[in-house]
Amino acid sequence: MKPCPDRHETILLAAYGELDSEQRQDWERHRTACPGCRTEYEALLLLLGRIKESMPVPELSEKKASSILWSVKRELKKEREKASGWKGWLVRPNRLVPALATACVVLITFGWFGMNLIESPDTDLEAPGPSVENQVVLKDLEIIKNIEFLEEMDTLQELLTVLDRNESI
Repeated sequence: MKPCPDRHETILLAAYGELDSEQRQDWERHRTACPGCRTEYEALLLLLGRIKESMPVPELSEKKASSILWSVKRELKKEREKASGWKGWLVRPNRLVPALATACVVLITFGWFGMNLIESPDTDLEAPGPSVENQVVLKDLEIIKNIEFLEEMDTLQELLTVLDRNESI
């Protein structure tokens, strides 16, 4: 009798002991009720037993086992050191790039607009200058001249947002 077509994977997992308790109970109920699956399961167990008998597991010397254990521990320690503290920032500079780019954009922005706001001490505050309306027009003209720069800053800000989202994933 042939096993149920939807139970092939379950038979293999059961033979290797990989079923959880709920799946195991379901399998046991099905196995007692279905002679085809029971026969296939027993044949698979017999085959696996023969394979284990004919191909013994190679022995691992204590020295080799100890060597493997220490190398694994050493690698785990390295991984923990990389991920912890400020050293992690230096080891993984790709996290530092968006922060540095943002800082540069902020410094350039404040520097650019700050230069226009700083008055030199030798300028006379009472000196005749453009009227208030003309000052507003001049400021608007300044913004229009620098509109490409402002658009590039917006693009950089969007890029940094995308990069920060990709790093958190």
